[in-house]
Amino acid sequence: MKGRAAGLILQFVISAVLLVLLTRKVPVDEAIAAFARVKPSTLAIAVALSLAGYWGRARRWTVLLDRAGLAMRTWTSYCLTLVGTFYGLFTPGRVGEFARVLHMNAPRSRTLPSVVWDRVADVVLLELMSIPAFLLVPAWRGALLAVFAALVAVTIAGIWVLSHAGVARAAARAMPFAAGPLAQWSESSEGMLSSSAFASSLGYGLVFYAFGYAGAWVLLRDLAPTASPQLLLGLPVIPLLGNLPIAFGGLGLREQVSAAIFGQFGAGAATGAAFSLLWFLTATLLPGLVGLALSALPSARVDAAAGGRS
Repeated sequence: MKGRAAGLILQFVISAVLLVLLTRKVPVDEAIAAFARVKPSTLAIAVALSLAGYWGRARRWTVLLDRAGLAMRTWTSYCLTLVGTFYGLFTPGRVGEFARVLHMNAPRSRTLPSVVWDRVADVVLLELMSIPAFLLVPAWRGALLAVFAALVAVTIAGIWVLSHAGVARAAARAMPFAAGPLAQWSESSEGMLSSSAFASSLGYGLVFYAFGYAGAWVLLRDLAPTASPQLLLGLPVIPLLGNLPIAFGGLGLREQVSAAIFGQFGAGAATGAAFSLLWFLTATLLPGLVGLALSALPSARVDAAAGGRS
C-alpha cells in the first residue's frame, strides 16, 4: 500500500513539474485567449460526439467478451466502458479502465483477458493512425519519431508475450502457484490476433476515433481556424504519447506533446496546450463522469454470462 501511495505521489509531482515547465514556455495570457475563443455550443457538440463514439468502444468490448463466451447487452457494455474511463483517470497508462470488470458477476479469468485485448487494440490503432504523420511531415522525424519507434517496439514485444502460449507455460513453470490462471489466459488468448473478433474490435475502435476526432476538429475550428490541415495528422500522437505511464492521468505530459505539435505547425504552443485540456475535458473527463453516474443504474450491474446478445 505504501508503494502504491508513493507511486501516486510521484505521478502528481511529475504532472506538477510538467505543468510548471509548460507555463514557462507557453504564455498564460495566450492560453487564456485560446480558451476564450471556444464557444459553449462547441464544447457541447464535442462532448456529444465523444459520447456517441463510445458506442464503438462498447461494441469492441462486447465482441471480445463474446469470444470468451460471455454475452452482454451493448447498453450495459456502454455504461461499464464509461465507468472504466472514469477509473482510468486516476491511473498511469489508463490501466484503471480494467477495473470495469469489477462490476461484472463473472469469473475474472474470463473477463480480464477481454479488457486487456481491448486495450491492446486501442494502442495498435493509435500507432497505425500515427504512421501518416511521421511519413508525411518531415519535421516529425526527430525526437518524436524515436519515442514513437520505441513505443511500437514495446507494443510488438508485449503482444508477442501476451499471445505466445510458450511464454505462459514458462511462466507457469517459474510460478506454479499461478499455473491455473496462466493456463486460462493462454486458452482465452490463443488465436486472438487472427480471429474475427480482434478484426472487429479494430473496426469498432475506428468508429470510436472517427467520432472523437470529429469532436477534436470542432474544437480546432474555434481554437485555430487557420491551422494547417496537416495538424489533423498529429491528433493520434497526442493520446498515444500523452498516456505513457509517467504522469498522473497523463496530465502535463499530454499538454507538453500537444504544445510541441501545435508549435511545429505554426498554430502556437499556447493553443496546443488549450486544445489538449479541452479535448481531455470533452473526450475523457466528462464522459467518465457520465459513466460514474450511469454506474448507479441497475443495467450497469449484470451477470455477463446471463446477458443477451445485442
